[in-house]
Amino acid sequence: MRKLAAAALVGMVVAVLPATGALAADPKPDIAVSSAADKANYAEGETFTITVTVKNKSSVDAKRVHYTGGDSEGVEDVAYGVLSTGFDLAAGATKTVQLTGKTNRMAWQAGYGFVAFSLAADNGEANDADNVTSVRLLVGGAFDDLGGYVFQGESSGAEWTPRTPGVPGVKVVATSADGKTKYAEAITDAKGLFRFARLPVGDVLLTFTAPAGWKILAGENGEENYTLAQVRVDDSDEPQIFVPAKKVAVSSPSTSPSASPSASASASALPSASASAGPGLPVTGDNTMLLVGAATAAVAVGLALVLVARRRRLHLRA
Repeated sequence: MRKLAAAALVGMVVAVLPATGALAADPKPDIAVSSAADKANYAEGETFTITVTVKNKSSVDAKRVHYTGGDSEGVEDVAYGVLSTGFDLAAGATKTVQLTGKTNRMAWQAGYGFVAFSLAADNGEANDADNVTSVRLLVGGAFDDLGGYVFQGESSGAEWTPRTPGVPGVKVVATSADGKTKYAEAITDAKGLFRFARLPVGDVLLTFTAPAGWKILAGENGEENYTLAQVRVDDSDEPQIFVPAKKVAVSSPSTSPSASPSASASASALPSASASAGPGLPVTGDNTMLLVGAATAAVAVGLALVLVARRRRLHLRA
């Protein structure tokens, strides 16, 4: 009986294996999508055209590649055209389509608008990691103020309250997000408050230089001295940026032992030699390139956070 049962079990396994192999052999298309705007900058209310490139990277024909959802801000009247109805895409083929829309007041207030969306085929997807694309549409021309506090805290996660002591004497420099264009600089007052009266809307990089005895705790782990902020046109004058700083020990310069009386006498006897010996040159450094690289990565992450944080389905217009 045991032999019969074992034989029956083996037969069941053998019967199942062909079906499992058939499922594994069912390939799916692999769609990749990218997009680009027709201009680098736009005015409020200006029409934009986004060129979308769709590629089928697989050996399987994709059936009805179409828009499956998205998000946007600062734009209106977005027409997806053939992306909303769908199209077939042969294995290895590439198709280029266009969508249009126009910027609105919100884009002018924020300095940019964006369009983000995803595509998929009816007969599945082998790898959906590259099915999403986004385009940022820069809209310039507006200015507004920006302010904040540098306050006393022991970690980057410290929270500011109106009773939290500030850190005075911190220099704050505002530049473009890539660090290449300087807009203005300010010094924190006795309460740790700083304010810029007129900055262009959009992303702004703020770099902090604390006085001796203090360390800026910006960044996720408190190891940075800069942060990326966004200037928007609004009616609020309330500070928007809050950066902690903590007290640190001030390293005293090392001193050499005092000279012996005979050495002092010898030195005084040789005034020309003393006059020719100048003090040691200070060591200086330039962190500009490091700062620019970090700011560029922050922009990329900043956009991704906006796309994830503000999900809103678009009303399509074919």
